[in-house]
Amino acid sequence: MYSTTAATEATDDRAWLREMLRVENAIAVAGAAVGRIPPELAKEIEAACEPSRFDLEELTRRAVASATPVVPLVQDLRALVPAAAQPYVHLGATSQDVVDTALVLIARRVSSLVLDDLWAVADDLAELADRHRGTVQIGRTLLQRAVPTTFGAVCAGWLAGVDDAAVRLSAARSGLPLQYGGPVGLGVGTQLTEALGTALDLPVPPLPWHTRRQPIIEVATALAGVCGALATVATAVVLLAQNEIAELAEGAPGGSSAMPHKRNPARSALVLACAHQAPGLVAGLLGSQQVELQRSAGGWQAEAPTLTQLLRLTAAAAAHARELVGSLQVDTAQMLANAGDEHASQDAAGPLDATGLLVDRALEAHRAARP
Repeated sequence: MYSTTAATEATDDRAWLREMLRVENAIAVAGAAVGRIPPELAKEIEAACEPSRFDLEELTRRAVASATPVVPLVQDLRALVPAAAQPYVHLGATSQDVVDTALVLIARRVSSLVLDDLWAVADDLAELADRHRGTVQIGRTLLQRAVPTTFGAVCAGWLAGVDDAAVRLSAARSGLPLQYGGPVGLGVGTQLTEALGTALDLPVPPLPWHTRRQPIIEVATALAGVCGALATVATAVVLLAQNEIAELAEGAPGGSSAMPHKRNPARSALVLACAHQAPGLVAGLLGSQQVELQRSAGGWQAEAPTLTQLLRLTAAAAAHARELVGSLQVDTAQMLANAGDEHASQDAAGPLDATGLLVDRALEAHRAARP
């Protein structure tokens, strides 16, 4: 309910081991490329960076002593290579470089999964907006009846929010940079850093960001923005699926353990359950921005598990929303009936005609934003 299979596989302990070794492997590749590591010794390190050669449970246990899994990882990696190659393992790096870069790689992977589902949600909302541009629906403000609108215009608003969230997450994901600052964040040389960025296909920042956690904050707030945009849709479905309104229904509603007659908005509830947890996680990450001197004690260590949970929740929210919107049932007759006297008595031709323009603008913006 609170992750997806793909997101869990991309963020679990085995994924962390894989990505940390990917960083160590890339350091060896980069070092050889710029002449800092003899090529034959770099090959030995690359061959040793195979996750199956490491005892994950033992690494996890030993990580406690150093407050980081990188220390035992590097110890075991050095033990797997010839003595001549051992000094070149982890060349120039510090533990934070490996953890931060592994976190960036994981965040990029899961964000890509989120975006796949998010753009699918947006496509379905675009189709709903176009199909229902003339479907009259009573507007509701402060949960009270207002004046008529169209369901197409409502979907256009949802679409704009989802598009905005997708564009922002895409930008935050693309901007996640390499971390390679060495022991106190002074860097390890331009040539080697550039080569490592190339090996990992990551942008190289002007300076290491050991003490500047803005890249993490950017992606975290973008993920929370995704949850918020999807929660807006899910909240509307929950409200409009009430028996007394009955304008929308989930395509595959959930059941009840006690009341067989119920058709619960289960997917909407799951989107909202994920979204409700996001702000607290972002708050925790915001609190980690205060860094002591050249490396944080506690705040930095808290980031990885917190962002991991946020990535999983956002992936789940996007997957549930994709199912929800893709199978959404719209009762147009009930919408018209609920509009009732307000629609029948109001000279609404002008305002309702204007909703078509809003739909067209939203569809145009969606086509421009869609990769």
